[in-house]
Amino acid sequence: MNNKLIILVKGNINKFLLKCNINILNIKYISYKEIIITINYTDYNKLLKIYGFKYKILNKKGLIKYKELYYKYKYLIYSFLFGLLLLIFLSNIIFDINIICDNKELKSIIKKELSNNNIDRFKFKKSYKNNELIKNNIINKYKDKIEWLEIKNNGVRVEVNVLERKINNNTISDEINNIVAGKSGFIKKIIVEDGVKAIDENNYVNKGDIVISSDIYLNDELKTRVNAKGKIYAEVWYKVNVEYPLNRKVKVYKNKHKKILYFKIGNKYLELFKYKYYDRKNIISINDKLTNISFGIEEIYEYEIINKKYKIEEAKGLSIKKAKSEIEKRLTDEEYIIEEKTLDFNSNSGKINIEVFFSVYEEISKKERVRKIIW
Repeated sequence: MNNKLIILVKGNINKFLLKCNINILNIKYISYKEIIITINYTDYNKLLKIYGFKYKILNKKGLIKYKELYYKYKYLIYSFLFGLLLLIFLSNIIFDINIICDNKELKSIIKKELSNNNIDRFKFKKSYKNNELIKNNIINKYKDKIEWLEIKNNGVRVEVNVLERKINNNTISDEINNIVAGKSGFIKKIIVEDGVKAIDENNYVNKGDIVISSDIYLNDELKTRVNAKGKIYAEVWYKVNVEYPLNRKVKVYKNKHKKILYFKIGNKYLELFKYKYYDRKNIISINDKLTNISFGIEEIYEYEIINKKYKIEEAKGLSIKKAKSEIEKRLTDEEYIIEEKTLDFNSNSGKINIEVFFSVYEEISKKERVRKIIW
């Protein structure tokens, strides 16, 4: 990598050029008394021997620039690397174990078993594979006490979730529910797990109508009541109003992005780059709360702000897309938009207003309690 210097020369420029006996790689005239030249680093001492002129180094290129940055920030770099290694080491140590279990006796058993398997405070964390092996061994050892167990590393904490195995008895407290329509709509599909259909498919229902009943009849006589279970899918309808500007400032990302070391005192960054607009994404950081100093690695994404002008049809399409997105983010994988239609549209004062109608296939099941019973 060629080392180069960019230098401002002040004085009688014509006289300087006559005296200059070094290789000038590039020259830029500022005035008859000032020029900016680019020379090889090895020629700098020769340049200084041309007396009667003033020289100022504006910039450096090549390996010499990085060496200078290294010597300038070497203690910061050493501190960062030491902190990084310390952070990696500490992040693999267990500082806390949280066992979530209501049964104190079972919680004590789990704690002892974890300790026997070297899952304890100030010891190294286990891998996911080892955690699974230990979990299965504990479950097999206490089959009569444990229904389900999970061992999970969460930072420097190990979280253990335990579900106690319950022994069935003859006294069961339960609720009786009907399944009703949570919204008004046109029923498309009914899935009955328990109970009976009170309304068939392809019928309109109002909000609150019973669709799956808990009452079981035989020959018009109520024989029993069950806790109704099931799902109701219906066609429901929405209107969404969207306002969209025809002129707006948008963020356009460039291809330029890089990982950098950062140093921060309080909320102020000591920047080592010259992007005007950028977003930063933290990759790793080390913080000292006592001094309010932090440093680490971030990824910097450069962007520019441009004034975007939309044609009416383009803005209309974006508005419909936005309205559709508002509906879709509330839907599950089984739900979907059946149809969309623009009801109203107008443009004024540099913006458009649009009303969009949506027909949606959606689950509208809702439990409605009947009464509580004791068997």
